[in-house]
Amino acid sequence: MKNRGKKAFTIVITGVLAVLGCIGLLFVSSFLLQSFILKNAQASADYFKQSNLFEEMISNQSAVKRDNYADCISFCIAWHLGNESGLEGADGSNALVRILRAGYTQELPENVNDGFYRAVYEGAPANVAYSRYWHGGSAFIRLFLPLAGVQGMRIGLLVAGILLNLAWVVYLIIRREYTMGIAYLLGCFAGKLFFGYLCLEYAFVCLFIPIFSFAVYRILEKEKKKKTTMPLSALFLLSGILTCFFDFLTAETLTFTVPAFVMLVYLTKKKPALVSIKGELKDKERRMLWKRFLNSGLFWMMGYAGMFGLKWALSGIFLGKEELQTAASYALERSVGEVHLTQNMASPTLSFFDRIREVFVRNFSCLLGLSDNLTTPVRIVILLGVAAGIGLLWFFLRKPKEKGKKEASSFPVFLALFFIPIVRFLVLSNHSYMHSFFTYRALMVSVMVLSFLFLRSTLLDRFLEAR
Repeated sequence: MKNRGKKAFTIVITGVLAVLGCIGLLFVSSFLLQSFILKNAQASADYFKQSNLFEEMISNQSAVKRDNYADCISFCIAWHLGNESGLEGADGSNALVRILRAGYTQELPENVNDGFYRAVYEGAPANVAYSRYWHGGSAFIRLFLPLAGVQGMRIGLLVAGILLNLAWVVYLIIRREYTMGIAYLLGCFAGKLFFGYLCLEYAFVCLFIPIFSFAVYRILEKEKKKKTTMPLSALFLLSGILTCFFDFLTAETLTFTVPAFVMLVYLTKKKPALVSIKGELKDKERRMLWKRFLNSGLFWMMGYAGMFGLKWALSGIFLGKEELQTAASYALERSVGEVHLTQNMASPTLSFFDRIREVFVRNFSCLLGLSDNLTTPVRIVILLGVAAGIGLLWFFLRKPKEKGKKEASSFPVFLALFFIPIVRFLVLSNHSYMHSFFTYRALMVSVMVLSFLFLRSTLLDRFLEAR
């Protein structure tokens, strides 16, 4: 009972401190004087003014498209966080109002890069509210603007991302976790993870992936040695809170699914039967895996959804119920809102069946890096061909059946993890259709799970895992 109370206290205090830390970060950034950030804010405005809002880093490859549109908005919000005289229709002297409102500059029909340019060069006010997100990324941007503009920040995040992932993979090699390491890297390459660091909209989730993966592994190692450690529930709660605070609704599930993948692999390591298609697994161990998996997901969701709920509640209290209604309407639109055949809003809307088909075709096409020039039928043929090829390869490399082994294993829990991105696409079908060029990264964990199960259930396993 005492241990349970201590665990519960740790979880609560972790959540409270994380929320206070996040809000505190916004306040600290808002107190930074405009004069300190002016030079690099202007340099960033010049960059966005000269760049395409949706920039193809590789021609005809949506999978590596950079969202300058979202980054420009984040920079404009960052500029106005400390701009007491630049908040249109609200009390700009109140830091809390500036933080909750998250205003940026755009007078239609101008683009957001033109609005940002006018804000930093002409003192144009923040006339558009973006209150439904926390915009922790804007707080980060504002704090680093005295040191670098958008290009410098992107390079810094890329270097940080490379070093974090390199350190994590080296750690796995030291621990002789070769299968996990290979599966992790295959998922990262399929998700073009390192391109993600070159856009601030995607970068924070991409940074959290190796950090929380390592943290989960270390906690499990300490648990095994009976050492006092942070409960996994608290860690996943923290992950959900930070994801909601920093992320712009990109591939947010990755901060749960990839650490959960690490957890499941660790709990089943050196037990081939646990992850093979055929294998024997005690009911107690099976229930433990499901309990860990569901418990981690529950606490991640509590952190993620709870942080959103807190933002919307505070916005409703301090900004008025209209902001709360706006947030709710956008949430509904991202789920079941209409989608059009092209970016032109005058183009025909898609039926539900066509929308769902395109959601999967677009996201899986980005995962495989298929050219934008390919038609939908050609993409479908390629996707089915790749799936069939993987199936055939597994069939010929699979381990021989062992007599006396019972059906089932931990395969179902891995399968549940595999399908989380699919569920995410269905729940947020509008968003997954419109923004497939970055939502596809949610499938990184599906690649990791598939790679891991493939390696552990085939003859390749003997070359990778030390027994």
